[in-house]
Amino acid sequence: MARTTLHALNAYTVFETLNARGLELTTTDLLKNYLFAKASSSDRPSMLRRWQRIAATVGQQNVPELLRYHMLCEEPKVRSRRLFKLVRDRYRSPRDVYDLLTVLESRAEVFAAVKDPAHGYWVEIRDARRYVTELNVFRVTQMMPLLFVVWEEWPERDFVRTSKLVCTLAFRYTVVSRQNPNDLESAYHRASKAVKDGAVQGPGELFEVLQGIYVSDERTATDFTFLSIPTRGPRKRLVKYILARLEEDRSGKPCDPETDPGTIEHILPENPGAAWEDDFPPGSQDAVVNRIGNLTLLEAGLNREVANAGYADKAQAYARSRYSLTRAVLEMAPEDWTPARLDARQRRFEDRVVHLWRADFA
Repeated sequence: MARTTLHALNAYTVFETLNARGLELTTTDLLKNYLFAKASSSDRPSMLRRWQRIAATVGQQNVPELLRYHMLCEEPKVRSRRLFKLVRDRYRSPRDVYDLLTVLESRAEVFAAVKDPAHGYWVEIRDARRYVTELNVFRVTQMMPLLFVVWEEWPERDFVRTSKLVCTLAFRYTVVSRQNPNDLESAYHRASKAVKDGAVQGPGELFEVLQGIYVSDERTATDFTFLSIPTRGPRKRLVKYILARLEEDRSGKPCDPETDPGTIEHILPENPGAAWEDDFPPGSQDAVVNRIGNLTLLEAGLNREVANAGYADKAQAYARSRYSLTRAVLEMAPEDWTPARLDARQRRFEDRVVHLWRADFA
């Protein structure tokens, strides 16, 4: 039996023993163990240095995710729970493993940059920073294989345009229409293969490949009609982002959701008093309080001032707000806030949302 095979068997025996003793083994542990068991003894020191750089760049716990998205550039389906088996089937020789770690090291920096809008890459490529921020706000990562390949194969301007395209796809498909995210990975696999193979020559042609996950204007508008997003927890950042983009669009002035001090105001309060019950009976309040049509931006001081007050008091505060989006509430609801007015305000946003998140090539 070859020495490397003995080494692999001994390593697996150690891991099985640890498992039998109830010690938790992470996927990262298993992958590292397998890959180093396959490496030649002469390559092992340089491979260890590569592994350490990869882990330091993306974080030890994120190595399996990096590896999965790398494999999705070539494989149409890579499930997390099957990752270790797929690695064993695909990377069998010392050369396979050496080549794998080489490409993972180069893609680790891109992976880390896409997950961090403050990364140094975006100091130099400023136009991409907005789209990287959006991808993180939307909490989507399925596009990662495509961004790997576009970064490697296309010029900087096309990376920026591709980043904008995948943001638009994510907003329509995931945020508004809430369709099955599993279909995204297959679509992005096909797209990344097309870019890598040279079958697609630029973002315009790329859009043609991805049209199957581009939700139509009509469907986006319809699905937005009753869109409701919780304003507590991690989704709060998403709500602020949408409202800031709508404010920018209406006012014509910059409104950076990451730095703007405005707070999210619920027109119908989260904890409404009895004064609201005629228009919003208690049984209906929870269903509408977090709809986008019921939300706006408001200065923190004014928000504290009106809190759970009735609409008349809120209207006075809105009139003093610097946010055009908020002052506009009074144009359609000068005296009262009702379910019909909430519906009408949300419908007004539909065309703007479709315009703001539209592919350049549609």
